[in-house]
Amino acid sequence: MKKYLYYPNLEPPNTEWLKFSLLYLERFESIVPYNRQHLISDNYRQISNETDLVELYSPTYQQGERASEKAIWQAEKTLERPYRVSGRFDRINLYRDWKNNVNWNYQIYSEKFSHQFGQFCIENKIGQQNNDGLLLPKELAFMFMTHLAQEISHERNGSIITDNREFDNYTNYSRVFKPSVRHRHEFIKGVLQLQIPSNISDISFDKLIKFRNKNRDRITEFNKQIEIVEDSIGNGITEQNFINSFNDANKELMEQILLLGTRASMIPLATYMLISDPNALSEEYARNILTALGIGLGGYYAVKKSLINTQSKRSCKKYLTNVSLLK
Repeated sequence: MKKYLYYPNLEPPNTEWLKFSLLYLERFESIVPYNRQHLISDNYRQISNETDLVELYSPTYQQGERASEKAIWQAEKTLERPYRVSGRFDRINLYRDWKNNVNWNYQIYSEKFSHQFGQFCIENKIGQQNNDGLLLPKELAFMFMTHLAQEISHERNGSIITDNREFDNYTNYSRVFKPSVRHRHEFIKGVLQLQIPSNISDISFDKLIKFRNKNRDRITEFNKQIEIVEDSIGNGITEQNFINSFNDANKELMEQILLLGTRASMIPLATYMLISDPNALSEEYARNILTALGIGLGGYYAVKKSLINTQSKRSCKKYLTNVSLLK
């Protein structure tokens, strides 16, 4: 299972992004220090308490220290050469913007950064200390949170995700996101948008939570099928192609049986029942049926693999069908 870390906020402010996450993400972590967990919204707390989607991750002192060192180095370069760096944030002069205390409106909590980073911001007059930590210009805060997210995801062998597209130029420059991860999420969102009959903003969190919990195993199978076609995402396969591929979930299994030399007219009713209900497959049951068909041990394993694939496809197809009924 892929590990995902959300940033830069304590929780996604984009409710549409969060609602789609309930429909397809296995789980993700967001950076919430222990002492700040009371600050999350009621909806986010409900999702955390009633599903396995969200885990609140409290950064370690060492992670904050390393992120602080890197943020100081990058901020120094920005102050020295503001015109070179400003374009990465679609700004003209970050030095001027950062020095204007009107722009100090993004809170970074003290549990996330080192004392040295706080002193650096105050001494250079690009931020203000308060009871909770630091108030910073949002570009500087985003820069720091990017380093913190990178430290955490590197240490935990994960991938970073976000609903924030404001600073795409900077995140592309910093190689924050793996292109394949972003393509994967956009593709999945496209698949689900084709299936959902109404605007997802009109569907309540309560309904989506119940739907997720009821379809939890199918979400896993859905992601498995996405992984199978992952190399094709961005190389020609469309969301509609993906949906159409589940129209006949038995096709692969039947082709495998026919390849082993068994004519369709020779396949008994019991085998068709097995194909219709892959859950019924057991080692002994499958061996008896396939032996009766004249299929040897090697063929049995080939058919068994096809049955497992068929079961996964059927589960994914059922999930897509259930999504299409969401209102």
